Order: sequence, then structure tokens, then C-alpha cells
Amino acid sequence: MIRFFQYVLILSIIIGCKSLTVLPSKKPIESIKVKRLIENFEKSEEKINSLRARIKATYISKKIKQSLSINLRFKDDKFLWMSANVLVPVAKLLMTNEKIFFYEKFQKNYYEGDYEFLKSILGTNFTLQNIQNIFIGNPIDNLNKSKIKRIDNPEYYVFINTSAEKYRSTYFFDTESFRIREQRFLLLDNKSSILSIKYPLYQKVNGKTIPKEIQISSFVNGEFVSIILEFIRADYPKELTIPFKFPDGYNKIRL
Repeated sequence: MIRFFQYVLILSIIIGCKSLTVLPSKKPIESIKVKRLIENFEKSEEKINSLRARIKATYISKKIKQSLSINLRFKDDKFLWMSANVLVPVAKLLMTNEKIFFYEKFQKNYYEGDYEFLKSILGTNFTLQNIQNIFIGNPIDNLNKSKIKRIDNPEYYVFINTSAEKYRSTYFFDTESFRIREQRFLLLDNKSSILSIKYPLYQKVNGKTIPKEIQISSFVNGEFVSIILEFIRADYPKELTIPFKFPDGYNKIRL
């Protein structure tokens, strides 16, 4: 259960109808320059300053399949808060730009510290903004500031960021909506470790389009894990509460 919640916590596609410089098509257009495509991807993004969502999470590994409910709240580039529930709350996470706070009730463990906690799970240095981007369907990398190489593909516009130091990221964009369909990460320190995040379904909520489903698959240190996140409901409140307090008598997680 602890491993399950850690994977879920660490692991929405943005759909907006704005003026595009490249017309949608059913298949990739080979003659379009990378710069123009990136402009389209950015114009199709929908900025979400705050999000509150209820999510059904299903965890699948070689040994177990289990579901739980997650409450997610975040403010753009300020914090991300999550609470996992199996009838009652069983674990909570709070991420800021500087620190991670986490506790779980089964073995009564807690963590308070820097992002080494995240690195110990995923094997790479993701930030708060990176994790928020995963939930709203934005690329982890800023494509305008990255060294991008386009790869031929019969279905999607596919790009590889060759400038990242810790991981090699690959992005698959829809040729009609210009939104991301998958982002995939190969950890350069451990080339047998791969993280894949897919966005197969979307939904429109209060004029904004966010994921209906996110599929996360990871193969890290010889362990394969699959997580399906189904968004049950969501909204964008201006004010958010983030109840978080460490219970007494818990044991600190040491990395």
C-alpha cells in the first residue's frame, strides 16, 4: 500500500481552441518546420491556475491490483496536495517548490525534506512544476528552450529532447488537436528505467478541457508498475484549503 501511494502521488491534457499556424490533419505533415509545430502546441495549451479533482486510482503490479480514491488540489507553481482514501484517509502528500511532506497510516511513517524523496522513487529530478504538468497534460520540458529533434511517425508528431541531462524525453502530439498523447522518459543514469504517461481520454469541465484518464507505466529498478487515474469530478476554485499535519508517534523515512 505504501509503494502504491508513493507511485500514485508522484505520478490533464490541455485543450483550447485558439488560432493555430498549422492546420489540423489526420496524419503528420512532414514538410512543417519544428518551430511552427511547437508554436501550435503552445497555443493549444490551456492555462490552469488552480485545480481540485477527485480521482479513482488503480494500481497494478506483478503481485497486486488495488484501487483507492484520491483528492488532488494544486495552485500553479505554488503547491500540490493529495489525500488518499480507502473509506477513510490513509495517506497525505504536500509538495512545495522547496520541500515534500508525506505520511501514511499503515506503517505510521512520515517524510519531511527535499526532493531526494521523489528522486528515490522515480530515479530523476522532477520539480513541483514538472509534477503539475503531468496532471494537466503539459510537457515536462519547455520545448522552446530545449534541443528538439523530430522523429518520423505515421500517427503523431513525435519529438525527442536531446538536451536533458538526467533523462531522455519523447513527446507524442495529436495531429488534429495538437495536444500531447504521451510523454515518455528514459533515465540516462539507468537506461533500463522507463516512465510513460499516456492521455487516452479527455473531458470538458467548465469550459476547460482536462484529462478524463491518465495511464502511467513505469519500469524502474526491475519493477513494472501500471497506474490508471480516472478523473471523477473537477473544478477550478480560486481558494483552496490544504489540511496537513503530521500525526504524533510516526517514524521518519530516511533515504
